[in-house]
Amino acid sequence: MRRRFLISISVLILFYKQAAIGQVDLSVMTFNIWQEGTSVANGFNKIRDVIVNVNPDIIGFAEVRNYGGQNWTTKMAAELSLNGLNYYAKFAGGDVSLISKYPILDSVLINNQANSIAGFTIEVLGKKIIVIVGHLDYNHYACYLPRGYNGGDPDWNMINDGQGNPLPVKDTNIIAAYNLKSLRDEQMKVFFNYVRDKSDPIIFMGDFNEPSHFDWTANTANLFDHNGVVFSWHTCAALSDSGFTDSYREFFPDEVMNPGITWPSLAHGVGSTSWTPKADERDRIDFIFYKGDSIATSYAALVGPKESYDHNVITTSFTEYENFLADSLLWPSDHKAVLVKLRFQN
Repeated sequence: MRRRFLISISVLILFYKQAAIGQVDLSVMTFNIWQEGTSVANGFNKIRDVIVNVNPDIIGFAEVRNYGGQNWTTKMAAELSLNGLNYYAKFAGGDVSLISKYPILDSVLINNQANSIAGFTIEVLGKKIIVIVGHLDYNHYACYLPRGYNGGDPDWNMINDGQGNPLPVKDTNIIAAYNLKSLRDEQMKVFFNYVRDKSDPIIFMGDFNEPSHFDWTANTANLFDHNGVVFSWHTCAALSDSGFTDSYREFFPDEVMNPGITWPSLAHGVGSTSWTPKADERDRIDFIFYKGDSIATSYAALVGPKESYDHNVITTSFTEYENFLADSLLWPSDHKAVLVKLRFQN
């Protein structure tokens, strides 16, 4: 208790110093923990080590399972306190959770239709911020179609061209219809209903299991096995149309120099995490969006190794201009995490 009190005092001192110059910075991280770390050896400790190394203010977790009836989130917070980091922890249901250096006033399970979305209200210097963590439906993963693979319907197999190679699906009408067969759009309808009347700043982060319209552009049409396809992916486009800002793309507006690849990541101690061994499936599918007045992204980074998989082979291409954190640590997930610093101007 005394340690938490001292940490809270030091955080308040920092924030009051920032407030004196008219700004407050919050570091926010979204982290898919791959079956809460059970997919790799010593995954729990590896997740802990990443958090200790990066030291974010707020972390949203996806793929929280609470195996064995244990509350994984409070267990992680307790472990972090032994390493000098004190977090409030909350699991509201579903498969997502939040830890925060600032008090969590309340929480609600917004949607549990396919994976889940949960909302949390935190208090920073007397002001409320709504933090929403989402893990959207992974089925009908339509961005595999242009790469010549099914996205879960009817299976995850390669679409064979008759000669043992992938046959890309390039018709955007087919891609759109397939994408809308997922439950992601239904989840997002519930999300938008929840935030419709909210006046406090909102942060929405998580594993969307869908790329961004900012990344599948004419500039990238012949990269990452897009095979000429330019597509406005529904989830991120709907967020942008509703006034939400993609923090990573705000800080790194060039989708070629900074593709922000989060999937599929190298995970240490296991084999390939690729689902398309004959295609380049690299994408940015983990996001941090925000909405509110006088907020801007002051920093953005990928958290995890530089390595990803391209045609089932480890590569570091398209990482030259990215910021990386914790890239020397043993990585416990098939996703990279994303960290941004959001600057709130008074």
